[in-house]
Amino acid sequence: MKKGKAKRAQKRYLSIVLVPHSSSRVKVLRFNLFYTKLAAFLAILIAVFVSGGLYISKLLDENKVLRENVITLYSTTAEQNALLQKKSEEIETLRKESAAFREVVNDRIEEFTEKFNQLADEYLEERSLDLKASRSGERTEAAFVSDMRSLKESLDRLSVLYSRSRLPDADLDAVEEKINALMEVIPTLWPVEGRITDGFGHRRDPFTKKKSFHNGLDIAADAGTPIKASASGKVIYADYTYATGRTVKIDHGNGFVTVYGHCSRILVEPGQQVKKGDVIAKVGSTGRSTGPHCHFEVHLYGTAIDPMEYLEKK
Repeated sequence: MKKGKAKRAQKRYLSIVLVPHSSSRVKVLRFNLFYTKLAAFLAILIAVFVSGGLYISKLLDENKVLRENVITLYSTTAEQNALLQKKSEEIETLRKESAAFREVVNDRIEEFTEKFNQLADEYLEERSLDLKASRSGERTEAAFVSDMRSLKESLDRLSVLYSRSRLPDADLDAVEEKINALMEVIPTLWPVEGRITDGFGHRRDPFTKKKSFHNGLDIAADAGTPIKASASGKVIYADYTYATGRTVKIDHGNGFVTVYGHCSRILVEPGQQVKKGDVIAKVGSTGRSTGPHCHFEVHLYGTAIDPMEYLEKK
């Protein structure tokens, strides 16, 4: 009986034996088993609560940061939406302005095209040139060609500015074809490239030293340099004269005739049709000449006029 009670009494304690190195005395620590278990349970429980609290605190901190990030994101999104709205309004404004600008450009192109067509048609309807009217200050062919070039350049610039404009190409092409045909027979091409040694008008004759009237331009060039037709037409003379040596004359219609003198060689025959830029002779010094050059004249209805009025500007 006593033995059973002793066993139960031993189970109530927890013994810890300490064996120190400095002495041979052994220490025994005895703890009540119930209180030991209770203390262990409480320690575990406290550890669980502390760990749980720390974890919950961490979650709360992360949640706070997340909530702040969400608020910032919403704020940024609102700013971006406002910016997008502003840019959309600006784009819409630009689109409207662009449409208005395009309409203005189209109107300008139509205006210039109408003026171009009207001016060209009015002039091209005239069957012949009146020399007296030309000399009295009315429109000459040289002024007309200049007007056509200016209007065409304006049309080209506007077309480049807005290439998708509704340009009346058919009407413009028809008039351009007429203008090109007209300019083909107007002496605007230089017969040779070179230095002008004598101009149109009064001068001192190089042989008689007396004052005389010079009917054309003297353009100095090397012997053998090709001479080109200043405009398209029909060769009406290709022979030798005392004054201008080997000479070519071309009738271009509309009262225009051009003369090319002092040639070393003639490459065309009377009756032959030539185009603007065709080589008709070679530069020489035949006739009354002091050196290789091309003597070039322009006649309008039988009267010599200054070729510089028609030749392309250099």
